[in-house]
Amino acid sequence: MGIKELDVTFSKIYKKIENSNNTPIIDLMEDLLENETQYIFDLFFNEVSKEEKQKYSPIVDLSK
Repeated sequence: MGIKELDVTFSKIYKKIENSNNTPIIDLMEDLLENETQYIFDLFFNEVSKEEKQKYSPIVDLSK
């Protein structure tokens, strides 16, 4: 697993928000993308702290 999985994941998210004016989600996505690739990968596919998981849960939920 790696970059390809993140591409697929973010493609799903983008399709759900592309015509949205949901500023909080867009801001949260921008905040998430400021992180290292490994951190983003871990958030979706591995264990991260409960606080981090909760912070980005709206984005993670969009990936499902």
